[in-house]
Amino acid sequence: MTQAAHRATFDHVGFITSDIETSITFWRDVMGFDPQPVGERRQEWISRFIGVPGAQVRLVHLFGHGAHIEFIEFFEPTAEPVTAAANQPTVAHVCLRVDDVDDWRARILEGGGSLQGETVAITEGMAQGLRGLYMKDPHGILIELVESPQETDG
Repeated sequence: MTQAAHRATFDHVGFITSDIETSITFWRDVMGFDPQPVGERRQEWISRFIGVPGAQVRLVHLFGHGAHIEFIEFFEPTAEPVTAAANQPTVAHVCLRVDDVDDWRARILEGGGSLQGETVAITEGMAQGLRGLYMKDPHGILIELVESPQETDG
């Protein structure tokens, strides 16, 4: 088959959360995303779609910074929250290019997030010359912040 026959467009990335209201508050008030109304899915099709027997969920789509993020909270069946290590396979992160990494770092900490790493200057590879760090939202979702070098007039 040709490449055109396999066309796809990236739509969104989704995360499972143990508390959708906390996720909405953080990603709206701290990260600047616009949440759409929370929806509930209780119908039988959602279990088959997600592949979780008996699934009943609340979900929200948030838009901002050129991205679309979805958060899903299972109210049936529930599972104990687990904070995975940053180096665990299948763990994902959201990366934002920011104008002031120190300001964003402070904002995230004040808003209930936490540090994963520390702010460093990147010295090699395609990100050489940038500054950044990894942080976590209140539920442990990794957030990568990357700051481009400041442009100078001269």
